[in-house]
Amino acid sequence: MVRRWQLGIITLFLAVVTGIGGWIYYQQHHFKHFAVHEPGKMYRSAWLGPDALSQIIETYQIRAVVNLCNPDEMTPQQWDEERQTVKGAGAMLYAVPLPNSVNVDAKSWEPHLAIINNPDNYPMLVHCQHGVTRTSMFLTAYDILKRHKTAADSLAVQPTFGHERADVHVHTFADNFEKFAHERVAANPAAGSVQ
Repeated sequence: MVRRWQLGIITLFLAVVTGIGGWIYYQQHHFKHFAVHEPGKMYRSAWLGPDALSQIIETYQIRAVVNLCNPDEMTPQQWDEERQTVKGAGAMLYAVPLPNSVNVDAKSWEPHLAIINNPDNYPMLVHCQHGVTRTSMFLTAYDILKRHKTAADSLAVQPTFGHERADVHVHTFADNFEKFAHERVAANPAAGSVQ
């Protein structure tokens, strides 16, 4: 009798652990690298399938989705699904590839700065293919420009999702963007921010 009771407890424990593990696995793969960057304002992820993207747009009332991928990083079907999902949810889609460079080229960053500076775009979801490097770069720019954080403070709270090697690249970019932002503000103090 005691042995049967012990086996029942062990079986129940294994079922609970398996269920929790399965739920975590599903969340990690369905909502790839999704994270809240600033509640009510800024969210991040990797590229998401239509169901997950639709759910996030609805749950967080996303008004703009910023896709930082190059055109060849996603299949035509993935691009179509994203366009249809975002449009169907009543949000705006910005497909603005972001150079994966540690240098800040003002011309390349113009469309990204315009998106960041437009208050109608918030709450916003930003993503690249994996939601790691370029997404972190965009969020660091956002933090420096809109939240008046330092590059180090911004990166200190951003998840790396197990990609610590890419972190060196992002840190170098962040330091360069911080200098770029300060130079732009110094050149135009009346603006008060990078426009």
